[in-house]
Amino acid sequence: MNGSSLHRIRLQRGTALAVRVGAEIRPDEVIGLRREPLAPILVPVARPLRRKPDEIAEAMRVRPGSRVRAGEVLARINGHEVAAPQTGLVLGVSRGDGSILLAPLGPEEPVIGHVRGRVHAIEENALVVEVPAATVTGVGGSGDAVHGELVVGVHNPEDELRAAAIDVGATGKILVGGSRASAEALTRARAMGVAGIVLGGVLDKELRDFEAIQRRRREAGGMTGSFGLLLLEGFGKVGIDPQLFSWFRAHAGRMASLFGADGLLYIYDAGSAPTRRPLPRVGDRIVAHRRPFQGRGGVVVALLEDLHATSSGIPTSMALVRFEDGRLAPVPLANIEATVAPDGR
Repeated sequence: MNGSSLHRIRLQRGTALAVRVGAEIRPDEVIGLRREPLAPILVPVARPLRRKPDEIAEAMRVRPGSRVRAGEVLARINGHEVAAPQTGLVLGVSRGDGSILLAPLGPEEPVIGHVRGRVHAIEENALVVEVPAATVTGVGGSGDAVHGELVVGVHNPEDELRAAAIDVGATGKILVGGSRASAEALTRARAMGVAGIVLGGVLDKELRDFEAIQRRRREAGGMTGSFGLLLLEGFGKVGIDPQLFSWFRAHAGRMASLFGADGLLYIYDAGSAPTRRPLPRVGDRIVAHRRPFQGRGGVVVALLEDLHATSSGIPTSMALVRFEDGRLAPVPLANIEATVAPDGR
């Protein structure tokens, strides 16, 4: 997309922000401090106040969601009061037994925004940042928010990102792969300190195997650093749109921010990424998004007259497409989109 976009950094309850509206922030900047909630405890209220459990509402001095300090008054009435035994988050009030559910807070941890831009607004549970970057939207992803230098790890958009191609030179970088990466390649990337990976697709089994390996490492206490994964086209072995892949190559070396869970990639100081539109015309460059040509690019040679039956037997409008490998094939119009470069071609 052109210009800037607004990005919301979700904040946990109780995060103490260190930035204000209008401030310029960097991807590696600490924007606040947070303390993770621990196992909650019950703080008796009704008995110390000499009230029935259903009568404590008028005595409450805090609301659910409030962050309180150790010793801060939680409830007070007629000279009687109850103070917080520890610093924590008020999770709720029980009128059944007249108690407050309080989650003590662990040690302070820094909050990294992972984006560059200007703070546009501060909302209840989010920091809104105006990000001056080109935006690439995927179909999904997983992992943490990360940032790093963009590098391209394969020669062609349909190549597989192999484990042997990932070395210490990729540490701290966001690596653009091709059509897929095995669980072995993803695990090696994580071990080498790669910040994130961008792929056309990934096999369901490979992703499940990788996540199972990460889960075992977390349980064993062996996980360090953050890692994000962005899928651009879908699940399975799917090549990256050739025009988009060329755009990535042209912007290698730029700083990027990847939000796998949101399916977003920002690339700073970059021109607009190629876009797509439905109903391609003759001469348009296209990308297919259904099998057997999913992720492959080509050019529309002709629009076929009348309706033609697909492999499922359903009649539909078809286009004749010459793919990058020279293959000429009829493809349903509903299964392809025109890819439009920033200059409109």
